[in-house]
Amino acid sequence: MKNGTAYAVRLKKAYAKQKKSAASDEPVELDDPLRRLAIGILGVVNGDEYAERLVNRMSSNIVSWNELRVSNTVEAQRAAGDSVAANVPLYEMLLRALQAVFDKENAMSLDRLKSMGRRDARTFLESLDGVDAYAVASVLLWSLGGHAIPVCDRLLESLRAAELVHPDADRAEVQAFLERHVPAAEAKTFCVAMRSFAATKRAGAKSSRGTTAKKSKKTAKKGSRASASTAKQKRGKKAVG
Repeated sequence: MKNGTAYAVRLKKAYAKQKKSAASDEPVELDDPLRRLAIGILGVVNGDEYAERLVNRMSSNIVSWNELRVSNTVEAQRAAGDSVAANVPLYEMLLRALQAVFDKENAMSLDRLKSMGRRDARTFLESLDGVDAYAVASVLLWSLGGHAIPVCDRLLESLRAAELVHPDADRAEVQAFLERHVPAAEAKTFCVAMRSFAATKRAGAKSSRGTTAKKSKKTAKKGSRASASTAKQKRGKKAVG
């Protein structure tokens, strides 16, 4: 990534501010790899917390992963309680990934990854249809305890906005950059901290947009009242004349 050294300094400062409360929010246990794969696939845009809610709802409405595998996209999205049309491709990816797991393992399980080395596990996950870099990193970090930093679109947007990464860097470049500068022992804490960072930045941006919109409405109202007053004055002068 361009100017990586300068961005690394900024990133470390931002992380230090967010780090204090992050460790207490880390999951105590490693997640089931298949469940985390689903979260990783559905979370590539809005992050793991958002996707976890969808997966939890699916788990409540569908008996098993095998039932989900043989479902269609509409059924899977309905089970997740998700009505966002833009998310349809994510459910298509999820169903393709589940089928790929079944084809390779002859079972709906990724427990075999736990006995693999991290490099072999990464290669296996990357070979699955419907699985991208975010989902791979999510499984490696949260299910296998490997060194990986999942970067979703929301986090990428927040890092760019805060000028912590180069504005032209894509998700793959940013993930590689973060994995170079964040030690393996800090990876989970870093991800939790940056999740909070992204949420704060997003909330601030919404607040800023709301304030700007309110100011625009007030300005428009003032302008409208001023125009009405001017028109009234002109009518009055015309009547006197």
